Amino acid sequence: MHRLYVYSSTGNSLALAEGLARRLPPAEVINMAFFRETTVRVSGARVGFIFPVHAFGLPAVVRSFFSRVEVEPGCPLYLLLNSAGLPLGAPALAERLLADRAISVQSVFHIPMAGNYPPLSNPPAGEKSRSLADRGEQALDDVAETLRRGDRPTTPGKGWRFLSEVINRRAFLGTADEDRRFFASNDCDGCSLCSQVCPVGNITFSDGRPHWHHRCTGCFACFHWCPQKAIQYNRTNSEARNRYHHPAISRSRYLDWCREGQLSPEVPRKG
Repeated sequence: MHRLYVYSSTGNSLALAEGLARRLPPAEVINMAFFRETTVRVSGARVGFIFPVHAFGLPAVVRSFFSRVEVEPGCPLYLLLNSAGLPLGAPALAERLLADRAISVQSVFHIPMAGNYPPLSNPPAGEKSRSLADRGEQALDDVAETLRRGDRPTTPGKGWRFLSEVINRRAFLGTADEDRRFFASNDCDGCSLCSQVCPVGNITFSDGRPHWHHRCTGCFACFHWCPQKAIQYNRTNSEARNRYHHPAISRSRYLDWCREGQLSPEVPRKG
């Protein structure tokens, strides 16, 4: 069985995983957030870890996953990262973090995808969003063919690994408390979807309003998936920012993805 462990906040990584699963069946797509507090024992005929680049490095959820994962010796493992632009040394950093735990990686790939971090730039919408998604889908052909052949391409960004580590760790030092910036506008209808899509259970609902609890990882899933566009992160320009999700991943599909992770953190579910 081909098993793909995925971290995805706006659907980019989930869409890539499902695309690879179609190209390399039979496959099982598994949410990394299932395993927030449990040891992960990984095996399979082929295993992939698929996730976005955050702050030129790894998302906090992925770092946590890497710290607890155990991979069966000899299991062919690959990494597939995606980012809006230059990943710097993130691919090499991911490989090194696993090597520090004596986990060998066969291949490391990077695919450019749409940016979704609104404090830095306005996420794409419309035709531009669809065009970027199509390019990502096409890039999977080369990834799948490389995996079929068993090639070992050079890991991108090896010369930038240390810089990525420094930037990534500094970027996340204060992230947990930065959810103090988030609030719900008067457009909030109390649907609680923001609490359902948070990968770390950082949002609860009471009196019909969301409350953040300072465990934020800066993924902005709550901002992007809010159906009323009520979640804001500042009072100046966040309301004007586009809300983004991968065109192939609907809100209902993403909610199913999140709910599967809440069923049982120890039992992988098909996605």
